[in-house]
Amino acid sequence: MLPNIVNEEDRKRALDELPQSSPGPVIMTAEPKFVPAQGTQITIGESEIPFRIRFADCVGYIIDGVKGYEDENGPKYVHTPWHSEAIPFQEAAKIGTDKVIRDHANIGVVVTTDGTVNGIPRHAAQVAEEQIIEQLKEIGKPFVVILNSSVPSHTNTVALRNELFEHYGVPVIAVSIDQMSLRDMEYIIQEALYEFPVEDIEVEKPDWLDVLDQTHPVNQSLSDSVNNVLDSITKIRDVSQAAEELKQIDFIEDSAIERVDAGLGVATVRITLKPEVYKAVCNEWLDQPIESKKDWLLFIKQAAEAKGVQAKFHTAIQDAVVNGYGVTLPTLEEFEPSEPEIIKQNNFYGVRMKAAAPSYHVIRVDMQTEFAPLIGTEFYAQQLLKDLQYAYNHDREALWETQLFGTPLHQVLKEGIRYKMDSVPPNAKNRMRQTIERMVNEGDRGLVTFII
Repeated sequence: MLPNIVNEEDRKRALDELPQSSPGPVIMTAEPKFVPAQGTQITIGESEIPFRIRFADCVGYIIDGVKGYEDENGPKYVHTPWHSEAIPFQEAAKIGTDKVIRDHANIGVVVTTDGTVNGIPRHAAQVAEEQIIEQLKEIGKPFVVILNSSVPSHTNTVALRNELFEHYGVPVIAVSIDQMSLRDMEYIIQEALYEFPVEDIEVEKPDWLDVLDQTHPVNQSLSDSVNNVLDSITKIRDVSQAAEELKQIDFIEDSAIERVDAGLGVATVRITLKPEVYKAVCNEWLDQPIESKKDWLLFIKQAAEAKGVQAKFHTAIQDAVVNGYGVTLPTLEEFEPSEPEIIKQNNFYGVRMKAAAPSYHVIRVDMQTEFAPLIGTEFYAQQLLKDLQYAYNHDREALWETQLFGTPLHQVLKEGIRYKMDSVPPNAKNRMRQTIERMVNEGDRGLVTFII
């Protein structure tokens, strides 16, 4: 932890605040120690899960065979913040340890012994060991058990470790504490971290998926596949396994743990999809698939031009949809100015300059068309009527796709509207344009129309 404290002064202060220790069964801790005062961020394990950490060292529960909590007159009495009078050291140690566990710790590292260290027999530690583990399970704190042994790889130690693992259902790590390496400590913290319960899994997926509807097959497939894997996650330990399982899904290129907030039980998994998935989605919206960079660049050019045109007409079209009439405003490049000239009105002079610019008037015309074929006998007419009425009431999409003489209904109706559009003569269209032009430029408010 110390090398990860960035500020030099904070690192020195944390070093000075470290609790004392001594060989043998002598108790050196007199009160809980928190090092450093503020947590520092470190990464643990091959997946480099980041989290903030500070250590809380406390006396623990007194067991037979330890020294330092009695003097020649019997048990030591100490003053605590929780009592007005002095209480026995062992009682104060238990109260302080319980408060650290409940109020100041997110995770526990329970240290017990196999009877090969400090001259303390195995049976002396069992009562306190079971009490504190029972308490941790009761309040739901994640924890691991350290089996302190001078011979951690001995057959008896391994057998005891396996027995404790079966009994408590949590990771039990056999290690010689006075010979621990940095790798041993990282492994212990990693195993402890993996015991945190997971309350929420956040999935970071490629941002381009946000463009697609939630009902799009890619979003649906990804959601279903991720949910199937993540539903089985209960602990942080499971997140790493789930990230590996996600990599096995055929359209996922990579899956990695982005960050873990073990205190809140929140893990974030980042997912990367294979490039061909993105390419396939793009090709869904194209008339022709893009095979080369030249094709892609040409599409971008055409899309940029289309976007410029669409931006110009967007407001006019929206106005036509809502109000029935919309107008585009000309751009600066479209203005054609006339030569300025002097004007005189009574005894006052001024300057006049005209400018002309095109505007496009979008008019919503609600057109009507019908389809009334004669198909033969009444029986066939009734059958067709029945099919059309069912589609009309239950499936409008199927209604438009109904085949009539080999042509979809929507295509037949569209041709009817096209015929009506073409039946308006060009001179009538031109006259209509001139009428609107005159009303706009000359401000004529009255309009009399004769339709012959």
